[in-house]
Amino acid sequence: MKRFITFVSLLIIYCNTSFSQTGYPTPPKKANMLFYIQHSEGHNTYVYEANVAAKSKLNTEEPVHIYRILYDKNGEIKPLTKIQEKFAYGIQSESVGNNAFEIALVAYKDQKLYLRMNKAGKPFVETTLNGHKFNLQRIFIKQKDGTSGLSTQVDYLVFYGTDQKGNKVQEKLIP
Repeated sequence: MKRFITFVSLLIIYCNTSFSQTGYPTPPKKANMLFYIQHSEGHNTYVYEANVAAKSKLNTEEPVHIYRILYDKNGEIKPLTKIQEKFAYGIQSESVGNNAFEIALVAYKDQKLYLRMNKAGKPFVETTLNGHKFNLQRIFIKQKDGTSGLSTQVDYLVFYGTDQKGNKVQEKLIP
C-alpha cells in the first residue's frame, strides 16, 4: 500500500510539472499587464496589456496593447510584425458592455478570453478551459518540431493562471 501511495504521489507531481518550462524569462510585471505568451522555439515573449483610458475605462477601439520582448536579442522591445498580428499573436475583440470585452487570439479563435476590470479598477483576463474558470497569467505554446513561419503547427498550449480561490491552475489545450 505504501508503494502505491508513493507511486500515485509521484504521478501527481509529474503531471503537474510535465508541461512546465525551465529557463524562460519572466517579463517585468506592469500594472496593466494581463498575460504573456511564450513558445518552444525561443525565449521571445509576447506581452498583452490592458489599454486603459481615463478613470479605469478600457479603450474601446483598442482594449489590449500587444508587444514582444526579444529576449533572444538582448531584451529589445518591439511591436508585433504585421504577419504576427494578422496570423498568430494578434487579437480580435468585441465589447460585451459594462467596460468588458470578449477577446480571442487570431491563431485560435475558439478559446474565448474575457477582459474585465475588478472592483479596484485593475484589469484581468478570465477564461474557462477543461471546465475550470480562471484568471489567465500566461500561455506556453509547444510548436511541432520542424514547423515555422506561416506553416507553424502546434502540438499543444498550456494556460496558466489562478482560480477565484487563488489556487494555481494549469490547463492543457490540444488544438
